[in-house]
Parts: sequence; C-alpha cells; structure tokens
Amino acid sequence: MPVDRCVCHNITFRELHAIALAEKAHLAALSARTGCATSCALCRPYIQLMLATGQTEFPVLTEEQCKARIRAAHR
Repeated sequence: MPVDRCVCHNITFRELHAIALAEKAHLAALSARTGCATSCALCRPYIQLMLATGQTEFPVLTEEQCKARIRAAHR
C-alpha cells in the first residue's frame, strides 16, 4: 500500500504538490496552510521527499531512507 497522504488531515501529497507549485510553498508554509505534518508528523519526511523529487506516492520508507533519497535528489 503506497504512502500518498497526510493521514491526520487527509490531504494527499498530490494536493500538497499542487499547492507547493502554485504558491512556491515550502514545508512550513504547507503545514501552516493545511495542517499537514503538525499532528503525528509521520508524513513530514515524505512531504520533504515530495518537495525534493516531485513524487506524490511512495513505498513505506524509514525516515533515514527518505533522507537518503532527498540527498540523492539534490545531487
């Protein structure tokens, strides 16, 4: 089952990506606007990965795996 949303606020990464592109928003701005990554925060590394790669669906990853993919995306 892919990870594709902030479960606490039921907002998909596809929706967050559209907001990020339209408003040139970063994580803090997305969190302030939508509440994502403010409750359990399990989506935070995935949102950071989404912002780095543009992907909106992910396999279940550890936080370290997300960070490694973010680093690879910035190379």
